[in-house]
Amino acid sequence: MHSALQRATQRILGTVLGACLGTLVGPWIGDRPWLFIPVMGLIGGTAVYRGNRSVAAYAWLLGGITALMVTFEAHLLESTKATATFALMRIVEVAVGIGSCLVISGAFNLGLRWFARNSAPPASPLVVAVASAPVPTTALERIDLTLGLQGALAMAMLAALTYELRMPGLMQGMVTVVAVLILPQAALAVPGHRPVAEKMTHRLIGCLLAGAVGLALLPLMQGATIPCVIALSLGVWIGCHVQTGSQGATYIGRQFTIAFIMVFVQDHGWSADPGPALTRLSGILAGIVVLAAIMLITRKLRGA
Repeated sequence: MHSALQRATQRILGTVLGACLGTLVGPWIGDRPWLFIPVMGLIGGTAVYRGNRSVAAYAWLLGGITALMVTFEAHLLESTKATATFALMRIVEVAVGIGSCLVISGAFNLGLRWFARNSAPPASPLVVAVASAPVPTTALERIDLTLGLQGALAMAMLAALTYELRMPGLMQGMVTVVAVLILPQAALAVPGHRPVAEKMTHRLIGCLLAGAVGLALLPLMQGATIPCVIALSLGVWIGCHVQTGSQGATYIGRQFTIAFIMVFVQDHGWSADPGPALTRLSGILAGIVVLAAIMLITRKLRGA
């Protein structure tokens, strides 16, 4: 329960601050590509850099993503009032989700405590602490700077493509860049691009699986509330089950869960229209392709 409260606090704090930043900045730069592109790169790069260096990585992750989302919408809405409304709705949606999660988590926690008090105490497991070799501070700073730079360049490229392609799904590409470049502390000790490449691969696999399953189910649901809720619940359960497993596919499970929710939960109620889901999934794919290209280019330049 403590970890849930900690993540909830970081999520709501990051969301509020990111929404405020996007609302203040977005309307002023939305119609100015020469400002919009570098500012989006700056927001994304800063979120990645600080997320990899801070104990509040989750707050930086959500703050960066929210700021990018609101700023991106601002360049489409072209109105301060409409942007502020979008930002406020984002905060409300996150708050509702956090509240629901904490209520359910608290209820399960109380139930487990009651069960533990009324059953025989389990045998204490033998815990062996394994200390990983510390990574030199200078090496970590170099890795964090590299990831931040790659995030900024990928974000700027995606921002530039929004003016050329007019593709709303590119917002999911920006989310993808930030999500895969913020790494656990242990992964930062691994040399090369392997941790990022692994997260990109797992995100792609999870999203493609969720997209295939979800898009196959949508026509069968026909937008009916009860069948959609049942299918959504089963999909989320499967994804969470994989996420909490120990088979090296935890991130695939998380991405499957997120993408499955994206397929079923659309902006205007339950629907059998696959259009919004395909738009979001194509944006995720675009983000992975752009980031992979940026990583390849920077690697070549460093090796030159």
